Amino acid sequence: MNSNGQHGTALIVALVMLVALMLLGISGIKGTSLQMRMGSGLYDREIAFQAADKALRDAEPVLQPMPVFDAAINDGLYPTPVPTTNPAYRERWDDPATFWQNTPTAVASGPRQLTPQYIAENMGEWPEPECAGGFPRDPLCYAPRYRITGRSSVPDGNASVVLQATFRP
Repeated sequence: MNSNGQHGTALIVALVMLVALMLLGISGIKGTSLQMRMGSGLYDREIAFQAADKALRDAEPVLQPMPVFDAAINDGLYPTPVPTTNPAYRERWDDPATFWQNTPTAVASGPRQLTPQYIAENMGEWPEPECAGGFPRDPLCYAPRYRITGRSSVPDGNASVVLQATFRP
């Protein structure tokens, strides 16, 4: 017989405490796992963003001096887009038939290698900001403008970034 009146109460209390601590630990592990995935996604997006920005910068020297814009040549340089009211029309950056030019060098981040791509479109001649005002404008006030679209994606498909910029040489 037990002389002090305890009949396994301490054991039951200890087991309940262990179960509570185990559940607390499991929820902590789940939270940490979610935080790791979120952090990894932000990291992937940032790397893809930097690579897409590199594609924009790599396209700029190609546009100086003015190159030939011919959609039949697979160099990522396209003539001025033609506006249309056709509902099936797709912008070049959204069209699977568009040829994207790879940048000369890949972007490395640890074990990952990203090869950003770009297309450039001739948007015609626009007036220079310094020539705003009077009409008719002097023909020397016009200069070419290009729309550059850069894209990059992380190899496992977790992040893709598409950037556009209007470039004036």
